[in-house]
Amino acid sequence: MVKIYLKSYGYLFGLIVILSILLSIINYFINIPISVIKIIIPILSLFISSIILGRDVKKKGYIEGIKFSLIYLVLITILKLIFNSSFNLKVIIMYAIFIFTSILGAMIGINTKK
Repeated sequence: MVKIYLKSYGYLFGLIVILSILLSIINYFINIPISVIKIIIPILSLFISSIILGRDVKKKGYIEGIKFSLIYLVLITILKLIFNSSFNLKVIIMYAIFIFTSILGAMIGINTKK
C-alpha cells in the first residue's frame, strides 16, 4: 500500500514541476495572473495523481482520496509554517478544494480500471 502512495506522490510532485515549467513558458507569451497559476497547478496535479491512485487501489476511492489529500495538506502546512506564511480563510477554502479534487480524482480512477 505504501508503494502505491509513493508512486502517486511521485506523479504529484513531478506534475507540479512540469506544470510549473509549462505554465511559466506560457506565461511568458500570454500574461496569466500568478494567483490563477498558483491555483491551477496543485488542483490539476492532485486530480491526475488521484486518478492514478484510484486505479491502483481495490475499493473505496473516496477514502483513499481523502487520505491522499490530507497527507499532501500536512506536508504543505508544514512548509507554510517553516516559511512563516499566513493562514486565512482563503487558504482554508483552497485546502477544501484540494480535498474535494483528490476525492473526485480517486473516485474517477477507481471507476476507470480495466
